[in-house]
Amino acid sequence: MEAPITYKLNMGQSASIAYYPVINLFTNKVLAKAEESIAPIANGCRRYIIEYELESPRSVEEYTYELLNLGVLWRTYGGMALSVRTAPFRLMAFLAGVRKKNEFIKALVDPIRGFLMSLFLARENAERLTEPPENLQEFERFVQWLEATGDFREDAFRFIRWLAYFNTLNPTQFNETMKKVLNFSAWFEKESLNSLGSYTQNVEGFLKTRMRYYRWREDRFVCLRTRVEYHLNMTGAEIMNRAFQPEFLSAHKKTVLVPGCMRLRSARKCEGIKTPNGILCTGCEPRCSVNRLRIMGHTNNFYVCILPHSTDLSRWAAKPDAPSHAVVGVACLSVLVQGGWELRRWNIPAQCVLLNECGCRKHWDNIGFPTELDVRELKKILQTDSPDLRILTERQKVILKN
Repeated sequence: MEAPITYKLNMGQSASIAYYPVINLFTNKVLAKAEESIAPIANGCRRYIIEYELESPRSVEEYTYELLNLGVLWRTYGGMALSVRTAPFRLMAFLAGVRKKNEFIKALVDPIRGFLMSLFLARENAERLTEPPENLQEFERFVQWLEATGDFREDAFRFIRWLAYFNTLNPTQFNETMKKVLNFSAWFEKESLNSLGSYTQNVEGFLKTRMRYYRWREDRFVCLRTRVEYHLNMTGAEIMNRAFQPEFLSAHKKTVLVPGCMRLRSARKCEGIKTPNGILCTGCEPRCSVNRLRIMGHTNNFYVCILPHSTDLSRWAAKPDAPSHAVVGVACLSVLVQGGWELRRWNIPAQCVLLNECGCRKHWDNIGFPTELDVRELKKILQTDSPDLRILTERQKVILKN
């Protein structure tokens, strides 16, 4: 068996056996640990958001994950962001938004983004940070940098609300808060390596050998994720599925959104029908995984649609007086959480299923190969009527703490 490019969920057996029970238990552990450290901070921010009506309040677990995400990204990219003294931030953020409108614009904009990103935003020798921002101005610079990359756009949207909340704290309170966040993220990095490291063993080798290949490419931050970011996105996907599940199950219509890399045929040879919402499979290749999902959808009351990478997901938002429409987003670990947050931003009921590994020719592999998902996990998400399976009980919390 060839080594995976970066990660693989089904080494030796199906991901439904080898991976999903493990991430379920590990996420329980993370949330239990958070209760004694950063969950009170998440609660404080949630109360602030409710008081000032900044958004429809979400679960404490979602805000807790945002704090964990903040800690990991600051430790990973904070030094790089602060080393950038001047850059066309607004232009780059604008280009990142424009490229999602259609494929033609994307093809024109991406080379420009790749050049600007590598010229202004990327610092290969930037140090990892272990100390919190000295002040809110440094945190604001960090958020600005994230938005300019385009690949952390959804993170930046959420951190803007955190910036507003942090502005209510005095400098000492802000410093103490960020220290707790960074301490928790450091704990997470160590624990996730122990629990999830077997799925990401090839990430560091990939970074070492392929770093220069992505130097002027617009997908450099997507493809050059660190190992802890893979673990972070694994945990985030699990937390999001738990938080979004009730609304998802109550929706009248469901569609599974799959990436083009799941097709057995190349994009040029695929006979799928292009529509404003994506590509509809016509069954041109019986062995294709997308076709098999399409057939499965006929008997299980869901539709299948192929989406190009970085598609604007707002088109799936509910129309006035239309029946509720939920989606299952399928993607690799590098982009899955970003897609989930975008769906959440547009109030689209969603669940997510990870690709078992990455393998598309455009981003990861010179030749490329058809990627797959775990069908058993997909069926569980679409058909389950037992949301209690993913709820952390008080007894489980006690066991995990001990």
